[in-house]
Amino acid sequence: MADAIISFRGVSKTFDARQGAAAVHAVRDVSLDVARGEVFGVIGYSGAGKSTLVRLVNALERADEGSIEVDGHAVTGLAERDLRRLRTEIGMIFQQFNLFGARTVAANVEYPLRLAGWDRVRRRDRVAELLAFVQIADKAQAYPAQLSGGQKQRVGIARALATSPAILLADEATSALDPETTRDVLDLLRRVNQELGVTIVLITHEMSVVQHVCDKVAVMEGGAVVEHGPTYSVFANPQHPATRRFVQTALHDRPAPEVVQRLRARYPGRLVVVGVDDGLGLDLSAVLAGLDVQFTLVHGGISQVQERPFGSVTLEVVGPAVDQAVDRLGRRGPLTDLGTAAHPLADDRWTGRVAS
Repeated sequence: MADAIISFRGVSKTFDARQGAAAVHAVRDVSLDVARGEVFGVIGYSGAGKSTLVRLVNALERADEGSIEVDGHAVTGLAERDLRRLRTEIGMIFQQFNLFGARTVAANVEYPLRLAGWDRVRRRDRVAELLAFVQIADKAQAYPAQLSGGQKQRVGIARALATSPAILLADEATSALDPETTRDVLDLLRRVNQELGVTIVLITHEMSVVQHVCDKVAVMEGGAVVEHGPTYSVFANPQHPATRRFVQTALHDRPAPEVVQRLRARYPGRLVVVGVDDGLGLDLSAVLAGLDVQFTLVHGGISQVQERPFGSVTLEVVGPAVDQAVDRLGRRGPLTDLGTAAHPLADDRWTGRVAS
């Protein structure tokens, strides 16, 4: 990929067996590109390998196989001295903030500038600039214990940006925050991306985080990347069971098999799940105009990815022209036919489970 700032090619990482435990294959044969200037999400459940993957970028962990390039540099072959130079181009923020409790906010942000050898005046000016950018200039002389979680993370972001890195790695950076504060921090990260041009790699297990801020996403399971692409495309039309689980957990738009059973007890007609995405509205009356059918909305959920709608609704369709109605709905967009109470059909989105 010509404009990739981070490239993985056939990358694997295994942690050796210890104290009788089996070896852990944390990352398995990952090939992936992160484009310069985008916000790239890596989502997966605990143990999926996402945190190990991001630590390979700045060689906090070393890959066992494959190659990693960061901004044109082959990370896998760099000596520790050269890695220290490269790491000034890579900022990192963490779930637990990792601030120095005995240092003020200003001193925390100043710390990487001291390590980089900046003089006192330049350090002072840069710290003031960063604290103003993350909107906590009034907390410069406060200590971390006096701050809220959201304020601590703003300090963490300011510190990570101190040396003007090209890349920012965010490892579960909002997991310790409440939903409203999470939104504020994600909005700040989007500003970092848009106003400063920083490429952000965001590790999370929360789909709401990816929905809100990420341009592209990779889904990990068992150390492997099982699906990746533009965030809207991946979540509006998930192909892998792991991705479907994330969508279903967040959205609850498709009725689970046990829910379908209950629906069939109340609605014996034809049940169909109709996809709703960008460009496909919900004017079902217009779609079914002229057909001798009636429909009832019995289940559904609509959410948004970057202010674009996606989800599905489940309808009961009855009447002489049911087959024509289902055909017309299917030509309109994604559709799953669940059949009727008398002749049920399975929803293959529920991995290995029967819908009746």
